[in-house]
Amino acid sequence: MIVGLFTGASSMVSQGDYQAVIARNLANVNTAGYKKNVAVFQSYMSGSNEEGQTNTANGTGSSLGKISTDFSQGMLEYTGNDLDISIKGDGFFSVQARDGSTLYTRKGQFVLSRDMKIVTPDGWSLMGNGGEIQVPQNAKSVTIKGNGSILADGKEIGKIRIVKVSKLSTLESVGGCAYRLSDNAQPPEDSADSEIANRYLEKSNVNAVDEMVNMIANMRGFQVGHKVTDSIDETLKKLIQLAT
Repeated sequence: MIVGLFTGASSMVSQGDYQAVIARNLANVNTAGYKKNVAVFQSYMSGSNEEGQTNTANGTGSSLGKISTDFSQGMLEYTGNDLDISIKGDGFFSVQARDGSTLYTRKGQFVLSRDMKIVTPDGWSLMGNGGEIQVPQNAKSVTIKGNGSILADGKEIGKIRIVKVSKLSTLESVGGCAYRLSDNAQPPEDSADSEIANRYLEKSNVNAVDEMVNMIANMRGFQVGHKVTDSIDETLKKLIQLAT
């Protein structure tokens, strides 16, 4: 009976963790370049030891094992801004954070910094094949072509670096729709055939309707776990009363 109580309680804990995942997805449904999180649950089963006694040392019930990322492409939305770009198909933009580390993102929303570099709204530099992309101080227009070439007043000044990660599970989220490679991950390869959509932003790949359905189902699961623990709790109270 105590095992059943633990099972119901662990179910409520895992459903609560899943609720946080759903809430994060819904909060970013309109965030450009956001990739939805997917909860992966794991179950625990009690076993018996050599004496035939039930062993619950490893726990029973279920828990939220890990949170994976769905990197499928979102819809492209026209913005008309010259520095809004999207990657058609696989690949990531390479950006340099303020601490010098290299990050990867699908969020192609860029602006010009005061020193005329193409950066993210967080101030991270967009990397080209030759490093940071420097726009001439007197440039009047910046155009990005489909092959990634960047033109300032019609003159090419660089080309955007797009990389492909062979194993997406090695990407770790650092927030802001950006990711870094895990320590033992294989370095990404430069993509030579990627196509860029200029003046388009890739929308979040979160489907609000699906997430709302998941939320309702998750709440139902939480209620079931709550009823289980309440029922066992009442039974234990009655047993204690009978024993005293």
